[in-house]
Amino acid sequence: MNIIERYLWKSVLFSILITWLSLVMLDSFFAFLGEIGDVGQNNNYGNLQALYYILMGAPRRLYDYFPTATLIGSLLGLGNLAANSELTAMRAAGVAIRQIVSMTLKLGLVLALMVFVLGEWVAPRTEQIANSFKLQMQQKQLAVGVQGTWIKDGERIINIGKLWSEKKLENITIYQIDQQQGRIASITRAASAEREAGTWVMRQVERQTLRNDGITPEAYAELREDKLIPEQVLTIAAVKPNQLAAQELAEFIAHQRANDLSSGRFEQAFWQHFTTPLSTLVMLIIAAPFVFGFQRNAGAGQRIFIGILIGIVFFLFNRILGNMGIVYGIPPLLAATLPLLLFLAGGLWMLRRVR
Repeated sequence: MNIIERYLWKSVLFSILITWLSLVMLDSFFAFLGEIGDVGQNNNYGNLQALYYILMGAPRRLYDYFPTATLIGSLLGLGNLAANSELTAMRAAGVAIRQIVSMTLKLGLVLALMVFVLGEWVAPRTEQIANSFKLQMQQKQLAVGVQGTWIKDGERIINIGKLWSEKKLENITIYQIDQQQGRIASITRAASAEREAGTWVMRQVERQTLRNDGITPEAYAELREDKLIPEQVLTIAAVKPNQLAAQELAEFIAHQRANDLSSGRFEQAFWQHFTTPLSTLVMLIIAAPFVFGFQRNAGAGQRIFIGILIGIVFFLFNRILGNMGIVYGIPPLLAATLPLLLFLAGGLWMLRRVR
């Protein structure tokens, strides 16, 4: 890495980090204001608990805002170099525009890898912790921990190892309590449970009935249950696609396909694990024409406005196409990559027109 490349990295990276933190802090502030409505409704959930919930959700906000922060930050960083005639000096020294863009793309590649790690291993875990914490504070009959989801439903205590969605559960254990005798009456374990036609079908079921004279074991390949867990608790505790890592999404998608079940939302979330980091590189390509082209003399306010405008368009287009893909059956890979490809093509076209 030469001196020019180090200086370029330093200028652009500093602007990206400042923009990134500013966007996340602003969104976190408004999210905290939104949580105030839930504060006071439950004695366990106060201002400190709400602040903890917001802080644990910060990695997800960092992940979501990074492409926009990269665009605005690179516009500011490169724009400041252009305003101070430093880019002109670099070009006079023999550094071509494509070389400057290549240098920034190297930085973008490093940042993309960092964001991929953040979205794959950090953000899903901290978001689960945040949601579990809030559920524990607000729901007396629900608790979520490292051993899964615990639900108290009348005389039953239910443990669910993995709550994939409102229609699929794994590793279920049901403790039936005999309150008159003050002991466990039976323990039912099932490898999985799926909702079919309004009823739950538990598979690979083992039941142990505890009596004074001993334990009676029973085994079933399938066992149907009309009311396995309360509906309102199921809706609250169900795992959302964006809370899962790519490996977990791949496992769930494989299961859904093997059973001829819909997996569109989860497939789209899977591909977004890869398109979000790659959008960092696209944002850097889009920023270059605005700096070297007709916006070289623009002020910081104009560059911020341009960056926010493009970021909003990209976000909305990505969200609209994703929802349309689910409704109209567009292949999830195409729905996830099409906005990226269109913006990449537009950025390369504008970059070729720069002299």
